Amino acid sequence: MAILRGNKSNITDLRSHPVLGEVQAYWDALRDNGKLPYRSDVDPRGIQRALKHSFILEQIAPGMAKFRVAGQTLSDLMGMEMRGMPVSALISTETREAFRRSLKDVFEGPATASLRLRADGQFGRPGLDAQMLLLPLRGDNGTVTRALGAIVVEGHVGRGPAKLDMTGSFLRQIDSGEEKRTLTPKAPEAAAIVPVTKPTRHPHLRLVVTDG
Repeated sequence: MAILRGNKSNITDLRSHPVLGEVQAYWDALRDNGKLPYRSDVDPRGIQRALKHSFILEQIAPGMAKFRVAGQTLSDLMGMEMRGMPVSALISTETREAFRRSLKDVFEGPATASLRLRADGQFGRPGLDAQMLLLPLRGDNGTVTRALGAIVVEGHVGRGPAKLDMTGSFLRQIDSGEEKRTLTPKAPEAAAIVPVTKPTRHPHLRLVVTDG
């Protein structure tokens, strides 16, 4: 089951970058019998080619997280070391609430998230596009309090900091192999092979039911 925010066309826009695919495949391989991996399971050597794009988030409140580890791409984008900074520092004030909701779903679903980001060009700064991947991890106490992430940027990164608009998000609820809270009540049609879009109580959300 997945939740789509933004325009329906954003489903096809969120194509996987090779770096994001590598991080996703590594996270998938860490899942033992479908259970979510622990933060301590993550070995940087497993994503060596994607390290500069990768990061680790720690949840500090619902919908809020800070960087525990931040790769060079984030430093280049923001013009500063991002370790210890809130991830929301990347996001424009206009779309920060939508980003907060997506981040909350990642930790509470739990869910994986693919986010489409954009910074329009300004005087002395060219526009750029970015894609971000967020994958939930368990902390030492077994609850989802961490996330493995990666970000790739298309376009020239000028002098930081850059503020990104979140232009699309695709969240997929995952089966962690344990009891969990759901993002949206699961409909009987959830077993359908072809995704079906359904309205929800919230006008900014549509439920996209997939085959798993």
